[in-house]
Amino acid sequence: MISRWASGGLSGSANVFKTLHAGLTVDLITTPVADLQTCQHHELISDVIERNPEAFDFLPVIDGTRIVGMFNVAEYRDRRTLDTVWRRYSPLSEEYLIGADASILDFVLDADQRRCRLVISGPKIIGLVSLSDLQKLPVRAALFALVTGFEITMAELIRRLLPTDRDWLDLLADSRQKKIEDEKSRAKKEDVYVDSLLFTQFCDKRDILKQNIREDDQQSFNESLIRIERLRNSIAHANDYASSPFEAEKVWEIVRELLRWMDQLERPDVSKSGN
Repeated sequence: MISRWASGGLSGSANVFKTLHAGLTVDLITTPVADLQTCQHHELISDVIERNPEAFDFLPVIDGTRIVGMFNVAEYRDRRTLDTVWRRYSPLSEEYLIGADASILDFVLDADQRRCRLVISGPKIIGLVSLSDLQKLPVRAALFALVTGFEITMAELIRRLLPTDRDWLDLLADSRQKKIEDEKSRAKKEDVYVDSLLFTQFCDKRDILKQNIREDDQQSFNESLIRIERLRNSIAHANDYASSPFEAEKVWEIVRELLRWMDQLERPDVSKSGN
């Protein structure tokens, strides 16, 4: 997954974020095997549901001491059945496995289809990751880094399309222009000035670019970037951005939107002029 969105060569940012996400791996959010709730393959489904007070949706299935598959508890929670787990569980397959060294984003991007994965290291199952793990700090770091990488991509496109400060400043509201000019003047006085574009916020870059990309894309671009910015702010301020399955679903939808727009912003024909 990383190679798809980090394939650009924008000021070396792709390599930086590829390296960062290579270090933000699934093992950082894994619940170890010793801490897992499990069920035995010979147990009655009704007994498993009764002793599952945390209401986990999936439980690893044990045969003796071996994990042999996954049982979808949620599917049977409101049913009456005398079946045993072994008649209804899903045997181990690639669908339920993910490597401990896989990127956290690999898990996030597939989380709608694979909400619970057993984590493997070498030949051993070492734990489990699930939707609830999207709230953990390493996931926050991975998502915030992804949004930051996207903001760098936006800045690089602005520099390409609008080479001088005046070109892009004139596209912002007067109040935003004044704020940026004030910060620029202060930085020059303190001898820390580098680049005027660094004083823009995410919303500024959005407003600049939406006026310079193809008209057919402008509305969807604006709507997507509003959602991306909300996610960014929730992550930055430690809000519950994935506190329920519904909220978690929004996360992977927004991540996919972000990756789609990152791809488009790197294409030569993204702007009105096609430059």
